[in-house]
Amino acid sequence: MAKRMKLWVAGALLLAVGGTVVASNMGFKFVPNWNQGNVVYTISLPLNNNYTNAASIFNDIEASCPGSMIGGGSVDRINIGPGGKTHTTWPGGGPPANNFPVVVGQGYDVTLKPPGCTAWVVVGSHDPVFSYSFSLANNYYLTSIPYHTTATVADNIFDEITGCLSVDRINVGPGGKTHTTWPGAGPPANNFPVKVGEAYGITVSAATAWTPSHY
Repeated sequence: MAKRMKLWVAGALLLAVGGTVVASNMGFKFVPNWNQGNVVYTISLPLNNNYTNAASIFNDIEASCPGSMIGGGSVDRINIGPGGKTHTTWPGGGPPANNFPVVVGQGYDVTLKPPGCTAWVVVGSHDPVFSYSFSLANNYYLTSIPYHTTATVADNIFDEITGCLSVDRINVGPGGKTHTTWPGAGPPANNFPVKVGEAYGITVSAATAWTPSHY
């Protein structure tokens, strides 16, 4: 079954800049409508949100869709550091250290139990002055993309980030994680569409910062 989603723009402060009206800030209510279980979804959270740690995301989804998380669901962070990808997973319990803090600009993996969850509502707003920091080369940053991004395909993100090596999507489907990676060239199918609410893996060649374009 195809994933469906809903996005409400709650409000915007508009500023005239160089004769162009741009959105300085926007509030959002986003419903991911994750209608499959036992698959991995990524979530982009608004830069301003009320989540403090993995448990707060886990509990909010469980409250919206009882039975979707406890006893099989999890919230997962891809850790940034040398030596390849490592993960910290919060399955609703376990060592306190696994209840990692929510970091502004960071995306997360969420696994739900069947049949999924179509009632969770993510609420927050954009911070137009926030700069995403990619401080380590050749590391995988799972990144929250603004809901009102102007990017339509992976190449748009790639071109905006100085020294970007690749933009990666974690695909939704059974049988574990699969990836589609855009390294700035290659098969057109790898230049995947950018979708509201999805987080994307970004790898850079050297330390850099990024302030995303948005409408």
